[in-house]
Amino acid sequence: MKRALATLAALLLLVGVANAETKLYTFAYNNPPAALTDTAMSVGEGTAEITLTFAGDCTLGGEHAGRRRFNGYIAKNGFAYPFSALKALFSGDDLSMVNLEGVLSDSRDGKVAKQYNFIGSPEYAAILTQGSVECVTLANNHALDYGDVGKQDTIAALTQQGVAYCDDTYVTVLDKDGVRVGFTASSLQLNQKAFLRQVQALRAVGCAAIVHNMHMGEEYADTLTPAQEKAAKFLTDNGAALVIGHHPHVAQGLALYGKAYVAFSLGNCVFGGNSDPDDYDACLLQATLRFENGALSSEQVTLWPIRVSTAKNSNDYQPQLLEGADAQRVLAKMQATSAFQLKPFIDGEGAAQNEVNWR
Repeated sequence: MKRALATLAALLLLVGVANAETKLYTFAYNNPPAALTDTAMSVGEGTAEITLTFAGDCTLGGEHAGRRRFNGYIAKNGFAYPFSALKALFSGDDLSMVNLEGVLSDSRDGKVAKQYNFIGSPEYAAILTQGSVECVTLANNHALDYGDVGKQDTIAALTQQGVAYCDDTYVTVLDKDGVRVGFTASSLQLNQKAFLRQVQALRAVGCAAIVHNMHMGEEYADTLTPAQEKAAKFLTDNGAALVIGHHPHVAQGLALYGKAYVAFSLGNCVFGGNSDPDDYDACLLQATLRFENGALSSEQVTLWPIRVSTAKNSNDYQPQLLEGADAQRVLAKMQATSAFQLKPFIDGEGAAQNEVNWR
């Protein structure tokens, strides 16, 4: 089901061509491409299904070098290494998306004074494509670690590799046989007006469902903040069919606001900025969106617990899927901040939650 990307940036630069089934477009929300506006009123007939996979914080690099650091592992093992243990799941969907927490640039000139700055080579964008990750959110507190030049270098690296992206300015649209899903993102504080403008723009080009990536919460907290819950309720009340959270660096729970699922934090995934993170447990979320005659008819989410390293006592920057008691341990952590009783994990099937009817 995977394919090359058709990604249109602000200047409508085509960076890749998909097959006739699925295309991705990235653009400034107030400058949609003609390919979408000219067909916005088209309605997909019959039934359709779109499968999306999400992971949390991914840092492709760090300031420190050495064989035990991210750069050393990539030099030894190659670009396909970090996501290789997850690729079976990522390669079987229509789109896989992560939070790209950091900069991809050869320049250090715009470095911002802060405790942690994350940066990797522009070549590391190939880690995403070789890992079957088609889209990233850049709405996070490390996207500007090296100033605006660093962010623009990151966008250039992603564009060169055909990876779509979104933040508070850019949105992405997935088009599968005429059925469209829009992707938006926010960081730390939700700009409600910006989100509403993005929703309006995405609806105008025919998006039947909108997914929002919310970078918010307290780092390493085992409780939700009032701001997380308030933002999630606003998002789902105003157009988001699914909200994916990250930033706390730990796995937090699920809620169901109306008909929309909210995952408050998926934790880390490929986390190159720390050779020994405080919490190795995390989670992937796979969402199945079903459509009838161009309208969202139902959604279902499945949780896939992971460990951010295959090594036992250190970070080898290669997350792996968990099974059995290890998977149940992660779900137990998530249950503590979930608004309902989570369905149990089944080896080989994940923890599939109830399907929600949107009709």
